[in-house]
Amino acid sequence: MRSFPLLTWLLLAPALAPLRAEAAPPPEAAAAASRVVIVEADADDPLVREAATRLRAELGAAGFEVVRVPRARQGDAHDARDALERAAQDEGAFAAAAIFRSRAGATADLWIVDRVTQKTVVRTVEVSGAAAPSVMAVRAVELLQASLLEANLLSTRAPPEGAAGGERVAVPDDVRRWMAPVRRQAGADPAAARAGMLAGVGVEAGLVALLSAGGIGPALGPALRLSYGADAGGAGGALPAGLAARLTFAGPALGPALEGALGTVSVRQEMALLEAVWALETGTAVSPVLSAGVGGFHLFISGDPLPPLRSATGEVWSIAATFGGGAGLRLTERAALLLDAHAIFAEPRAVVTLGGERLGTAGRPTFAGYLGLLVRL
Repeated sequence: MRSFPLLTWLLLAPALAPLRAEAAPPPEAAAAASRVVIVEADADDPLVREAATRLRAELGAAGFEVVRVPRARQGDAHDARDALERAAQDEGAFAAAAIFRSRAGATADLWIVDRVTQKTVVRTVEVSGAAAPSVMAVRAVELLQASLLEANLLSTRAPPEGAAGGERVAVPDDVRRWMAPVRRQAGADPAAARAGMLAGVGVEAGLVALLSAGGIGPALGPALRLSYGADAGGAGGALPAGLAARLTFAGPALGPALEGALGTVSVRQEMALLEAVWALETGTAVSPVLSAGVGGFHLFISGDPLPPLRSATGEVWSIAATFGGGAGLRLTERAALLLDAHAIFAEPRAVVTLGGERLGTAGRPTFAGYLGLLVRL
């Protein structure tokens, strides 16, 4: 009986093999690096050959696949451009580059053709000195990036109807990532121009949790914050970029009663703070947030002692200083979730006693944690 399944498997294996081969994903399914063509028109010139080698290294280090296309030098500029465009199209590349030595030999022309913007740019570079090949390679990369700066507009704006020119290609993902620092530096990246997390007028509602190092807490209560700040570009007010003024109201925060030998004491805490807040724009959804401020701290107590002692209340008003840090998570362009922690130091220090027994202190320091939803108006 054991030989029957084995015999069946041997008979069906050849028929199942093609199915397994078809189900397996082809090696080409993985995302390939974008391709750049370097047309070597003056390959016999040692200087041009070394510059082309360095250019291949620069583009290869950026993660692109570099294809060399040896070609005889063409007669005029029109022929050179046609040769570059044909080479890029034949190889499926998003751009092509070539280095041509001038007739006098003192300069070289860097040619860049990119199919993303359908532009051809040329720059003349001095070739004197030992660093000439490196300079030529770096200038060629800069020229390609300058040509591609227009690509961020093409990604969000449709080309005009009836536009002439050759076949335009979409911006590959790796090219977009390569160009991101250049776009930010040039101010062309939409992410760099977006409003700051605390820009303009903002309202934040959430919760505050208080815990004193002197034994009072934990306590939980509502929190409301009003803020006003400048945007990422420093516009919209007298405040520097990323800086905001914030008014915080927290409380009443209530927690478990403090227990002593003579009874229990209920504690209620409130705060009002004026803070300077700085939100560091990172270009991502998460931004670090730092703050410091001053204000008032109020602690109210209600005692419930054992007989024959009678119930009593008391309160302490203090001047408070606060230092905090946290992070904000952008949910939309106008909404963010903020989480931050603070250390609060109060003077005078609030001390809770019952019948001479010390049950706890607040404000030396009191730790506060805020979680809130910020909406910019």
